[in-house]
Amino acid sequence: MRETKQRTAILEFLRSKRQHCSASEVYDAVRVKIPNISLGTVYRNLGNLLEKGEIISVETSDKCVYYDGFTSSHAHFVCSECKNIFDFPLTLDAHKEIDDMGFLVENERVVYYGKCANCNKK
Repeated sequence: MRETKQRTAILEFLRSKRQHCSASEVYDAVRVKIPNISLGTVYRNLGNLLEKGEIISVETSDKCVYYDGFTSSHAHFVCSECKNIFDFPLTLDAHKEIDDMGFLVENERVVYYGKCANCNKK
């Protein structure tokens, strides 16, 4: 897959954010740099970046997909009420147990769903 200015702009945007963005948020941000980019091009490039493991996606309980440029090992918590997505570190205990059993982890995805602390107080 060849690098394009569109793909580079999308990846740079996602890696510059510490939040999770929808495809339309990515589109709106990248259009500032590349005014003629189409939403279809954004979706196609997001799919390619996901496939290559350069970004990850998180789906909310209402089936909305958000993209994350932070790909090092971490878990997500998706609030079912406010829809915010929070990053959490994964403990190394699970990785050690998996390694000790002889498994080779090539990909992981841990997503918790529920109410965040703020929504849970209401």
